[in-house]
Amino acid sequence: MRCRAALLLVALVFPSVARADPPRRRVVRDYFRRTVSVGASLGVGSPLGLTGGFVELRPWRALGASVGGGVGGNFGPSVMATVLVSPVGTRRWALDLEASLAHHVSYAAGRTLDDGRALPGSSNWVGLGVASEWRPTRGLLLRVAVGRAWLLDTGAYGVLRERELPEAQEAVALLPGATPVDAARAALAGDTLGVWYVHLDLAPTWRW
Repeated sequence: MRCRAALLLVALVFPSVARADPPRRRVVRDYFRRTVSVGASLGVGSPLGLTGGFVELRPWRALGASVGGGVGGNFGPSVMATVLVSPVGTRRWALDLEASLAHHVSYAAGRTLDDGRALPGSSNWVGLGVASEWRPTRGLLLRVAVGRAWLLDTGAYGVLRERELPEAQEAVALLPGATPVDAARAALAGDTLGVWYVHLDLAPTWRW
């Protein structure tokens, strides 16, 4: 009897002891789903050229898309759209497969040779690559990617003659990487120009 009375007294004085709250379940969230990133990219041969910026939306863990623009590269400034698929990963890391379409505007747009011939004023590229992406915090994206891009309209560069290639190369090879003269050489050989690329992306990230 005394034991029951003591328990009743404890319940009245210390109700939190008598009714312990159930333990809270910890919700584990990954750092990719429902995020938007606005960042910068540095690369060689990449769809954004030597340097550029992008906006990336990732509504789902395994799928994202980005658009951006860049400067640099011998084919001129570019605009780009990319789709990212991440088949494997953890809450902070993902293996990305990227497919991109880029449009470059030539620095020499509108220029012609003495006899009226002219290299294309713009070019279109399609790229496929693989990337390792880290989210060290909820607010930061870091990605390193490598891949290969192909010039879709290589045949349009076949306006130069073989003997003109060396002189033209000296005139347009302003930066590292492939040049319109490389495209002209590939066109004369009946090939498609393809280049390897690498880029590093860094971006602050927000969740919605």
